[in-house]
Amino acid sequence: MPGWGIRSAGSVLSVIEMCGVLFTASLLAASVQAEDRLDTVRAEFRAQNDVVKRARLFPKLGNALIAEMRKLESIQQFDAVAPLFLEYRDSATQAYNGLAARGRDAEKHSSGYRELEMHLRQSLHQLDELVFGLPYADREAMRSPQKDIEDLDDKLVKALFPRGSDSHKTPPSPPQTHPLI
Repeated sequence: MPGWGIRSAGSVLSVIEMCGVLFTASLLAASVQAEDRLDTVRAEFRAQNDVVKRARLFPKLGNALIAEMRKLESIQQFDAVAPLFLEYRDSATQAYNGLAARGRDAEKHSSGYRELEMHLRQSLHQLDELVFGLPYADREAMRSPQKDIEDLDDKLVKALFPRGSDSHKTPPSPPQTHPLI
């Protein structure tokens, strides 16, 4: 069959080079697309005036920020991770503060609170991995924002489930003394 013979080394090399170029181009396109997605979601979050809709948008922004931080960490651009981590914390806090300022009971009107809390709870492990992936010298600077995010999640849980707080729990029973035999 014509064309099924052994190819010359030059044509095999050009095919390999072409595959490498295509692979590199696809990675570059994916990177640009991820940055465009982050910019789009960021602009949408900032432009949203309804606090409930803003809180519901935060999971999209949070996921895009985490993806960008992972990408930057994988290519060892550690200095660029910290501003995105702080943006994540500040945006989550902004979403919570907007909901809290409405003065509505989160237990009865959980819309927004629920989505924000679920996203934060699910992302705590991912954020922990991000901090752990940073060089040791950079980790300490991220501990405070990381703690702020954990505290915010605790606030959301307490707002959504106020009856489950420690003040309503039954105190432990006193230890029973057993007679010595």
